[in-house]
Amino acid sequence: MTLRKSIPTDLPGAWRIILDAKRMMSESGRNQWTEEYPSYTQIEADIASGDAYVICDDDGTPHAYACITARPEPAYDCPNACWLNHGGYMVIHRLAVSAASRGRGLARMMLMYAEELCRRSGIGSIRIDTNHDNAEMLGLVSSLGYASCGMVSYGPRGERMAFEKLV
Repeated sequence: MTLRKSIPTDLPGAWRIILDAKRMMSESGRNQWTEEYPSYTQIEADIASGDAYVICDDDGTPHAYACITARPEPAYDCPNACWLNHGGYMVIHRLAVSAASRGRGLARMMLMYAEELCRRSGIGSIRIDTNHDNAEMLGLVSSLGYASCGMVSYGPRGERMAFEKLV
């Protein structure tokens, strides 16, 4: 498996991964992702901005997708979050693994790569948020040493648990 920056031809595969994750969340009664979010145009914009990453097999088929960006997240300005670092940070959004590749450590690989991007860029921390019932993500961030930093609000999309790791 190869982790790399996503390119425009990855869009169909990345979108299939997102649809898999939306379906799984919906079937398990979770409301973190909806019909409207994340959207196809959001994934397209992630790729166009250079902030999208994929983990692919040898033939180039994407098996995991994430947006990893140094752009500040407006929801993180929320007074209910107590961040560890008050300087620059990277954010992981829209992390998903294809249904066929779950349980293979690809989400962990993506988070560890994001930490490496921070180090190489001289950025002091990485942040992520997730729904209270996303057991897989909650377990993953805990196992990688992320600290709970409170809650952030996405308005009508709801509140999310916020985490940060100093790197």
